[in-house]
Amino acid sequence: MEESANRVARDVRFVPILRGRQHRDYLRRMFSVGALVAIDVASAFLGLYAVLAFKLWVTGQPVDSGAIWSVEQKALPIVTITLVLVFAKNHLYRERGERGGSARILSSVTIATVIVLALVLASGWRFQTFYVFYSSWFTISVLVIVLRASWDSVTALVLDWLKFERRALLVGSPDMTGPIAESLERSGHDRHGVAYRVIGAHVLIPGVGTDHESPSAEELDAMLDPEQVDEVILAGAAGRDRPILDLLDVCRRRGIPVRLAPTTAQLLSHSIRAVPAPGLPLFELRPPVLGGIAFLAKRGFDLVVGALLIVLLSPILAAAALAVWLTDRGPVLYRSRRVGVEEHPFDCLKFRTMRVGADELQVELEHRNEADGALFKISDDPRVTKVGKFLRRFSIDELPQLFNVMRGNMSLVGPRPLPERDYQLLDDLHRKRYLVLPGMTGLWQVSGRSDLSFDELVRLDFYYIETWSIWLDLVILVRTIPAVLFKRGAY
Repeated sequence: MEESANRVARDVRFVPILRGRQHRDYLRRMFSVGALVAIDVASAFLGLYAVLAFKLWVTGQPVDSGAIWSVEQKALPIVTITLVLVFAKNHLYRERGERGGSARILSSVTIATVIVLALVLASGWRFQTFYVFYSSWFTISVLVIVLRASWDSVTALVLDWLKFERRALLVGSPDMTGPIAESLERSGHDRHGVAYRVIGAHVLIPGVGTDHESPSAEELDAMLDPEQVDEVILAGAAGRDRPILDLLDVCRRRGIPVRLAPTTAQLLSHSIRAVPAPGLPLFELRPPVLGGIAFLAKRGFDLVVGALLIVLLSPILAAAALAVWLTDRGPVLYRSRRVGVEEHPFDCLKFRTMRVGADELQVELEHRNEADGALFKISDDPRVTKVGKFLRRFSIDELPQLFNVMRGNMSLVGPRPLPERDYQLLDDLHRKRYLVLPGMTGLWQVSGRSDLSFDELVRLDFYYIETWSIWLDLVILVRTIPAVLFKRGAY
């Protein structure tokens, strides 16, 4: 009988009962999902109410809450159920870092609106105008984005006040776990997510980083205490399968999630496609290139939005040009030789922010470089003019690159082009970022800008290429505005 009980306990289908910290995490997760569902339902209710009330007000009729509610009673159940199901399908109820942002919310509300419209038409519901559909799409989208952002901000402050953190155990070679530990601990200052604390790093596979033997099952049990470890991060593991399978088995039994930190080379795969092979599953990795329909869509977006921005920003362009010329009667534009797509050089246009002949002085200032990798940055560059400091403060000096966009040298959003001096310092792997058009702005600018290390910047470039969409470009363009106004890392 005792032997039978042991066999049941070892059954791979056996899920241990949540206890201790796992139980608290489960309750917190359920509370978070419930709050998000409540926010989405409230947004649907308030959005429909606002749309119907506005219609009554515009047509000169009294805003009757009873009449509005009688209409909402019919529409709200199908709207809320559809919205919640679409949000769940698009992973908008996952953990904070996995939910995605406004781009995913907008696309999800759009899908839900189309589904509701199709259901209404199929049911024969009579209506005289499509106003309620497109107007509620707008109001519900705005409400969901604003209320969810507010919720994330408030909960982030509460978690920070409670000093809530995730304790991570890194497993892999030292040359991989070191940079990952630095990156995770730096995120402890970021209020957009839960802070990480690295509690240790272990070499799992012999011959990877050291000559130590793999840990035994007893050692794995000792270091994987659920009360001390919240998750295990596998960093670039390669070699024999047995140690990894042992690790996964122990983590499964103890309810500890295992996550994989990809190497830069793994981020280079734009898409993965299974291909047949005799007796072995293989996956085809494709380079990070935006081609075909994706390129045409992005190019069309650049031309339309770029032309619109030139028209709207023309007064600022004219004022900046005049200010630069009045400074010392020198050239208004500075042509920075940069490396573009397929490593072809081009002249990147900027308003001149330094005195004439500043390039020749850079060699003398190399010892003051504050950036790592293939970057040259000085927070208090003596070559910058007073007007130049103002233009740089609000990134106005970058606006002439709109003409680079129209000429096809650049895109509105993409990896930033590096000067030829910086490009020469890149290694072969980092040069893979030049397989797409460089951009005026990118994930660098909205994710810390100059405060990030060079390796993190390159990873952001690869992530952008991997997940590109028109929605992502729109989100980055919108997020660039507060990044510039609040001077996050720009100099």
